Order: sequence, then structure tokens, then C-alpha cells
Amino acid sequence: MKIFTIGFTQKSAEQFFNHLKQPGLTRVIDIRLNNVSQLAGFTKMKDLQFFLREINNLD
Repeated sequence: MKIFTIGFTQKSAEQFFNHLKQPGLTRVIDIRLNNVSQLAGFTKMKDLQFFLREINNLD
């Protein structure tokens, strides 16, 4: 198993989700302490879960 990190600051939603289109990627783990009040709306906890599932078919 390989583990990578990815940031979302200074990235558009398009850049962020396109970056996650990697062969073999099956899961994203959000380790942020506060994942509900981020500046980028697409990274809020419930929104991120939805977009990862719908756009990238990821857990």
C-alpha cells in the first residue's frame, strides 16, 4: 500500500479532482482537524465525500 498527501489550497475543484484520477487510487482519507469551515467549499466534509464518490468513484 502506498500513501500520498494532497493539498487543496490554491487549487480549483477541477485541478483537485483531476489530480485524484490516478490508476489504482481507491480511497481518500481526510485527516484535517477542522474539515467543515474551509475556504474552498468543495473540500467541506460532506461536499468532499459527495464529490469524491460522484466524480472519482472513491471512498
